[in-house]
Amino acid sequence: MNGDDAEAVRQALYRYARGVDRLDAALITDAFWPDARITLGSIYAGGRDGFVDVAMGFMGMFATTRHDIGNIVLAADGKSIGYEANVRTWHWLRDKGTELVVLGRYVGRAEVRDPGSASGAGGVWRLAEHGELMDWGEERPVDATWFEGNAELEKGRRDRDDGSYRWLTPRG
Repeated sequence: MNGDDAEAVRQALYRYARGVDRLDAALITDAFWPDARITLGSIYAGGRDGFVDVAMGFMGMFATTRHDIGNIVLAADGKSIGYEANVRTWHWLRDKGTELVVLGRYVGRAEVRDPGSASGAGGVWRLAEHGELMDWGEERPVDATWFEGNAELEKGRRDRDDGSYRWLTPRG
C-alpha cells in the first residue's frame, strides 16, 4: 500500500461522513462501489443504493449532525485495504431538545478498481464492505438558545446551499 492508496481510502471515508452530514446522497453514493455491502446492526444490512435511501431518511430526522473521523488504521492485502477508523458522531434533535453523541469505529474494506483510469495509474478506491461498531453513546438535554440566537457566523446547512460548497465545488 502506498501513500496515495491510503489517502484515497481516507478520502472515501471522509466523503461518506460529509455526505451524511450535508444530506448529500451523491457524496454518500460516490464513497461506495455499486455492489458494496453495508452492515449497520439493526439500522441496515444490504447494498449501497438501499443504504443511501436509509441514510438520507435516518440522518434527515436530525436538525444537524457531525461525523468526525480520526485514528484511521489501514491494512493492505493486494487489491483491497481493510480499515478501522474511530468516529465521533454528534446529532442534534432540536424538537426533543437533546443531543445524541455516539463514539464508535467504522470498519470494513476498500477496493481498487479501474486501473489506469483518469484518476491515475493506481485506479479508483471506494468502500466495498462497511460496518460500524459502537463503543459508547449518550443522549442528553441541550440548551440551544445561544446557538440559535447567535448571528456572528454563517450557520451550516444540510444541503448544497451550505457554505462549504462554495469552496469544494470545482469552478469553471
